[in-house]
Amino acid sequence: MAKVKGKDWRLGGSSRNGFARWIRSLALVAPVALAGAGAAQEQNPPLPPPRPDRPAPPEKPDEKPPVGESAEPKATDAGDAAAACIERLTKLGLRFERRPPVQENGCSIGNPVSVSGLPNGVELSPASLMECSFAEGLVRWVNEVVIPRTGEHFQSAPTKLLIGTSYQCRDQRSGAKLSEHAFGNSVDVMGFEFDKRPPLTVRVQPEGSPEAAFQAAVRHEACAVFSTVLGPGSDDDHADHLHLDMRVRKGDYRICQ
Repeated sequence: MAKVKGKDWRLGGSSRNGFARWIRSLALVAPVALAGAGAAQEQNPPLPPPRPDRPAPPEKPDEKPPVGESAEPKATDAGDAAAACIERLTKLGLRFERRPPVQENGCSIGNPVSVSGLPNGVELSPASLMECSFAEGLVRWVNEVVIPRTGEHFQSAPTKLLIGTSYQCRDQRSGAKLSEHAFGNSVDVMGFEFDKRPPLTVRVQPEGSPEAAFQAAVRHEACAVFSTVLGPGSDDDHADHLHLDMRVRKGDYRICQ
């Protein structure tokens, strides 16, 4: 037995018997107490400590369309292009009237205009129905080719284009497919009028004449603007006019005869 400060702490007999009984009672009570605690723990498990409030998910920013675009459905590309073409014709100074879209069997013009006059005082006779984009090409040909070649060969200025056919719902002469006339994408130029000389009718001109040089020049240089250029010498169907069209072909292939 341990001694404290020289004293003997040994227990007497009766004390030992009491101590033993106390130990035995603890041995019986402890399992019951532990079982009860376990049952209480199972019935009422401790709650986890409160968690801090989770931060709210970030709000999605308003999905705004890119700059220059509208949240509303965009107008069709064709509609945008049509309006832009009309605006360009106006700025170029053409005299024209906008017409409703043409739909006639398989023939059609999406953005038709009836043109009566080009810039620089050049008239179209008669007023001709065509696709807006073709009218732009016609202006380019007259401004870049016809006007300068008239000055070069005739010391004059053109005043009028004489038109045979513009829009016409029909097949090509061969009958293989619809003509470009059926889409307002072509005109047949029958002749020219000038301010200081007699009119010129498209035909085979006398060799070596100013008329032959002028007609050859405006025909040849038209190939830079139009994808098809036919005239006298191409075939019998084009012996009396210049056929100009803007048919789209693979690889920007052009027919200039």
